[in-house]
Amino acid sequence: MAVDAAPGLAYFWGDDALALRRAVEHFVAELSAAGDAVETWRPDQAESDVLAALGMRVATAPLFGGGVVAVVTEPVPLLRSRAEQDRAVQLLDQVAPGNGLAFTELVPTGAREPAAASGRVREAIERAGGIVRRLESPRAGQLDGWIALRARELGLDLEPGAARLLAERVGGTVREGDVDRRHQTEFTEAQLELLALFRPGTRIRRADVDALVAPAVPSSTWAFLDAVATRRVAEASRGAAGLVADGVALPVIVTQLHRRMRQLLEIRDRIAHGARPADLVALMRLHPTRAEILANQSMRWDVQELAAAIDALLEVDLASKGLAADGRSQAGPMTGPLALALWIAEHVPA
Repeated sequence: MAVDAAPGLAYFWGDDALALRRAVEHFVAELSAAGDAVETWRPDQAESDVLAALGMRVATAPLFGGGVVAVVTEPVPLLRSRAEQDRAVQLLDQVAPGNGLAFTELVPTGAREPAAASGRVREAIERAGGIVRRLESPRAGQLDGWIALRARELGLDLEPGAARLLAERVGGTVREGDVDRRHQTEFTEAQLELLALFRPGTRIRRADVDALVAPAVPSSTWAFLDAVATRRVAEASRGAAGLVADGVALPVIVTQLHRRMRQLLEIRDRIAHGARPADLVALMRLHPTRAEILANQSMRWDVQELAAAIDALLEVDLASKGLAADGRSQAGPMTGPLALALWIAEHVPA
């Protein structure tokens, strides 16, 4: 992608932290190719007036040598008010020839648009002829191809089986849409660099990946709920532990679990009274495919099992908040994660 020396503006956003970093590096390299090498400078966002600091660095054209590219990561906190957005848009016009200004915004996986607060800046950059680009992380089934390409870029000889196993180890085959993929390629690249140190100048094989790369599959709330609903105990236990380890608040997990179990109970009761899966689309406002999946899950339970499991979630919820079963005293040794594990062990097995 060719980048003109003027206006030297860019806004990169997406859910791939590595791609955002590499896009900035490419942007700086292209500006350097148009003249002398430019310096990359990142403002201290703890400063009292970051926008003023940016203006001081990019508004003056370099007299000798290359200019400077100011890189602002996560600019949204700087653009909360209309006045701050006005100042940022005005700053774009102040970027002197030979200098550049780039913004990077890392959004949650699944977000269709960047933050609304950055909209005016992005539009102004686009009008000025700058770059506005979305960078998405590889989705399920795409990571092994990304690994093969990145390995070639790094000068590594990676056999196809090794690329496939590495993709599996870092969660590249997980298809749930709620998986956080923002740092997946960063982590994968780090594993490639580790493998390169292990096999310098020689072919990296599947056995090398198996020996060096520990599984780091991202957790998924959807996968956990489906494991519970289909009564796969071991998978449900691993999913719960993964969500807790990833910092998902236990009350949030319990709320989502309670919602799914109540949904299954309603569907199971309707089916027991003669409803067909196709009827659930109108009765419960479900997508046809989703209705069929939930109907199949509900048939793995009877109404009494679902009701008992829902009632028992109250104790898990209380324990997750540090309370005992009476809702008033402290929970004692019963922690939230332990209560959830016991709930899974008691209620999920068929």
